[in-house]
Amino acid sequence: MEHRKISQSKPSPLPLDYLKMVTEVFTTNFDAGLKVYSQYRAEPYFEAQGEIASGEIVLAVSLMNKNQLSATTVYASSDFDPKASSPTVQDILEACIDAAGTLFGTLLAPEKPEKIALLADESLSSLENIPFLWTEFESNKKRIFIKLDKSNLTLDNLTDKWLKENDPKLKDQEAEEERETENLFFTGPKPGGKSGTGSGHIH
Repeated sequence: MEHRKISQSKPSPLPLDYLKMVTEVFTTNFDAGLKVYSQYRAEPYFEAQGEIASGEIVLAVSLMNKNQLSATTVYASSDFDPKASSPTVQDILEACIDAAGTLFGTLLAPEKPEKIALLADESLSSLENIPFLWTEFESNKKRIFIKLDKSNLTLDNLTDKWLKENDPKLKDQEAEEERETENLFFTGPKPGGKSGTGSGHIH
């Protein structure tokens, strides 16, 4: 997974239940856009992934297509101080969700099918005003950095899965790191929350 900052320790993945809820939020909110997108790419769907590293939280939301290797991934990154009482992991992730949702909102607007057609293309070079490098973005009064690329994080995960299954020590280490990450959570995304509906704007 792409990171904006160099971590001094191995990042810990966000809990699977939380990522499932994020996926559901994007699937629901962009249902109309996905229907238009499906005219160009078969069976599109969202996948969410994320990690907590030393000093940073990263959320990645990918627009995938069944049986295709290509994907469109939006990353949202924020500075994070685990010793600070505020903002919490939940607060930061809500801002990241809103930031990623705002960008997907410009790409999957059903009233702009011509832009959705460009998004479905193998190359993203035809898209304008897209942050291909880390770009500062204000979301929920928090400083978030976003970027977009064609990474397919699922392929990376398959490699990681193979390593875990063939390296018992690595498997135990990953399990412990996931437990530590889950301890930072107390709730998932706010019920009824919508991505991309905040007042965030790109700088």
